[in-house]
Amino acid sequence: MKLAKWLVPVAIAIVAGSMFGITQTTAKEGDQTVIAGGLDNPRGIKMGPDGMLYVAEAGTGGTIDVGELGTSGLSGRITKINPTTGAKTVLVDELPSNELDAEIGDAVGPADVGFIGSKLYYLQTHGGEVYGFPDTPTGIYEVKADGTTELVADIGEYNLANVPPAIEDGSQEDIEPGGNPYSMVVKNNVFYVVDANHNRVLRVTPSGDISITAQFADHPVPTGITFRASGGPFYVSSLGVFPFLDDDGNVYSASTSGNIAETADGMGSLIDVEVGPGDNLYALSFATQNPSGDPAPWNFFSGRIGKVNADGSITPVVEGLSFPGGMLFVGDTAYITNNGLSALAPGEIVKIVNFSQQSVAAATATPATQPTTAPVATATRPVGITAPDTGSGGYGDSDGTPIVAILVLLAAVVALGTGGTVAARRGGK
Repeated sequence: MKLAKWLVPVAIAIVAGSMFGITQTTAKEGDQTVIAGGLDNPRGIKMGPDGMLYVAEAGTGGTIDVGELGTSGLSGRITKINPTTGAKTVLVDELPSNELDAEIGDAVGPADVGFIGSKLYYLQTHGGEVYGFPDTPTGIYEVKADGTTELVADIGEYNLANVPPAIEDGSQEDIEPGGNPYSMVVKNNVFYVVDANHNRVLRVTPSGDISITAQFADHPVPTGITFRASGGPFYVSSLGVFPFLDDDGNVYSASTSGNIAETADGMGSLIDVEVGPGDNLYALSFATQNPSGDPAPWNFFSGRIGKVNADGSITPVVEGLSFPGGMLFVGDTAYITNNGLSALAPGEIVKIVNFSQQSVAAATATPATQPTTAPVATATRPVGITAPDTGSGGYGDSDGTPIVAILVLLAAVVALGTGGTVAARRGGK
């Protein structure tokens, strides 16, 4: 399937969706609004101690030719958004951004943000010399008040020196030099970073010390990470493997001693997991898989939020999101980076109030109006039918033409099934 073959149907679907209202998320009328737009591939989102939202924008690549890794440029940025007025302030721009295919708009760059006290930090993916940024490696950076950044931890260098077993023995091809750190969380003034390419959780101190907290077997493509304030393990979402069936998306628990256990499944292409109202876990799905692959491998407007149940199942409570990149809960309000892959429409922040009252079964009212359109999912270097590969989900045709991807997660983020893979980078941010 050539790229041009499905770009036209995608555009038609977007126009039709706008006309007939199918681009809206399923939520009770008046509970859901778009509070900010005009974002470039938004991924991770956090609320700062000042009550403002902070968003990592992966950017749109640039004009630096880095061969089979695409093109790079300084189009990434970190943006502050007022959750009440939607006013945006760019805190730091001209951050590294790497784009594999300009026609599709796949970009990987700033992936997530976090705070220790009042200090803001961001997570940079696809940095380093191989991507055209010799002075800006993949890692964690502190954002200064004057808009400059300072490297805290060089995750890219650590990953190159400490490859996971699957890459070391050759069973997983390493197509993302330096890894794909996709999201991070702060616990006890320490960063915990999920790497979707190296399938592990890293512990990173503010002084730059890096160690492995948990190493996943095989290639589940871990994406999001969270923990309960009351204690206990981390919870990690995984994208799953091609064709991203519901049973292949998982939420895992991961202890600081390295023990990993499956907590829930039943929703595919998971890109984030967060603790929400009532101390419940909620998982964010990038999209549902379209088995036919026509016009694209994912169904448009099919991003979902699901509640993780005690029996290990996941129940959808919000549907109709457009390739979301990350989510955040503040009390009973959810914030989602929608159009997290914004090739055909700018990224936006969707706000859902009274979240605990949401129910797909009960949501029969007309959805709130929002200017949402569907971007094409990101693409990365497809390898056809080969041994397990890395990335975050994707699709390719027989002659190697990249079609779509997720990390990013992600934005942008995969080993894609027994006996063969189609690689992609994203979440995904």
